[in-house]
Amino acid sequence: MVIYRKAIPDDFPNILNFINMVFSMSHCPHDFRQLLPKLYEKGQEEKSIHYLALENEEIKACVCVLPITLCCENKTITCATVGSVSVHPYSRGKGYMRKLMHIAIEDMKKSNISMSTLSGLRNRYQYYGYEKGGFVFQYCFTPDNFRHCREKFPNRKITLCQIQDTENPLLTEIQAIQENQILFAKKNPSDFLAIMKSWNAKLYGILENQMCKGYVALQGNQILEMRLTDKALLFASLEECLKESGSKELFLRILPYDTYLLKECTQLFESFTIALDDNYMIFDYPKVLDFFLNVKSKYTSLNSGSWDFTIKGHRTFQIQVDNGVPSVTQLKDLEGKSSVNFSSFESILALFAPNCGMGLLETKLPENCNWFPLPLALSPFDKC
Repeated sequence: MVIYRKAIPDDFPNILNFINMVFSMSHCPHDFRQLLPKLYEKGQEEKSIHYLALENEEIKACVCVLPITLCCENKTITCATVGSVSVHPYSRGKGYMRKLMHIAIEDMKKSNISMSTLSGLRNRYQYYGYEKGGFVFQYCFTPDNFRHCREKFPNRKITLCQIQDTENPLLTEIQAIQENQILFAKKNPSDFLAIMKSWNAKLYGILENQMCKGYVALQGNQILEMRLTDKALLFASLEECLKESGSKELFLRILPYDTYLLKECTQLFESFTIALDDNYMIFDYPKVLDFFLNVKSKYTSLNSGSWDFTIKGHRTFQIQVDNGVPSVTQLKDLEGKSSVNFSSFESILALFAPNCGMGLLETKLPENCNWFPLPLALSPFDKC
């Protein structure tokens, strides 16, 4: 007999053993207590929701859901991040995952979650309503870039101070810097270090004259997140990260609303790529669209205009921008009556993807419309 239920705290040792086994057999050796201490360190049992399929009281499949709150000034939305999606290798093909994902998604809707994200293969998760969307930049730097560009940047001296202890006073300063950005995920201060150590990353304070001027989260030669209070420190901070990594290349992941990083890297990089961020599903279109239009309005002056469009199964919506201020409303009793109709999959690609122009080619947008793509992207530390 198969039982589907939410985990209780006593299940956690078995959950940890199960996901370690499944991911280690499918990929490379995994230790989720090390990879995701924010979820699997002792004492973290109440922070997430695990859905289990049990056969004869043994776990055969698992899905983890971690709700987070995204903030942009006075606006917030709730995002359900999904991870630890796993099925026992000998139990695949029995429909366990389909059932668990259905239960989890129904719970998200009942809990008024605005959107959800998870990592993994695009077509696999399209079965459950997810589509690849959002976008991120990845910049590559080499020693030659620093050698040739040194004269273009201020000569500043910084040091990297690794944060390993929750009692380190720099943690409070670093969290304050993070929360001073256009968009951030709300975090409990007691969990901050565990979150920033996800994916085997190391957290460093960036110090100049013993004062904290920013931070960087470094995973090997990949900077997963960097924030600075003084953009003039970018050159020195990147060069120090390259030395710390011991590599011949350094990669910096930049979110689309981190515009000062994008601008300051222009003279320095060797190459860059733009990629889709992750799989997303939207439940509350007015709230999500309004949130990310407001995010974009913080770094781009949005042109005025009005646009109606329909998302099949979600009714018809209107985006209105007046004097740079956006708003989104749901138009009652007009589903299917707009000349612009998207499926939920098409809407992600048309409104949030870097090649959104392809999805909007035959759409009559307001003149000089500069609203899209919307800057949908999350830090790896806010996912699970």
